[in-house]
Amino acid sequence: MNLDIPGASERRQSPRYEIKLAIDLVLANGNILSVNTRNISSCGLQIICGAWVTEEIEPRGIQSHTFSHLRFKAITDLPIGSENKKLYANCRMLSVQRMSQDEYMLNLAFIDFENGTEKTLDDFLDQYEQKKTVINLYA
Repeated sequence: MNLDIPGASERRQSPRYEIKLAIDLVLANGNILSVNTRNISSCGLQIICGAWVTEEIEPRGIQSHTFSHLRFKAITDLPIGSENKKLYANCRMLSVQRMSQDEYMLNLAFIDFENGTEKTLDDFLDQYEQKKTVINLYA
């Protein structure tokens, strides 16, 4: 797990934490795509994926067609303390960026959470906020 705690210059409403997590994106048609996160925050997540994923999401071309209507369910296990807890989040596509010939970066915003898992996300992120506070005390 690679975790980069954001610095004081972070301008976002909620800081992003760089972490690679395996995540399943459930599309509206029921297809499940397995991808990895690049980072996560209390507002959403960023994934890096291959062109085949973007073709599954939008066969007409994800960069040449409107994608703001795209909705997904994101399912993953979050390590909290010594255990893993499930996160079930409904997301919408915010933006897409082509990184290379076969690699894209997708930014997804959380819309809502299922089964009370918003608390799971909060607990997960709190672990790293506490680490940030401890680090800053000795800076």
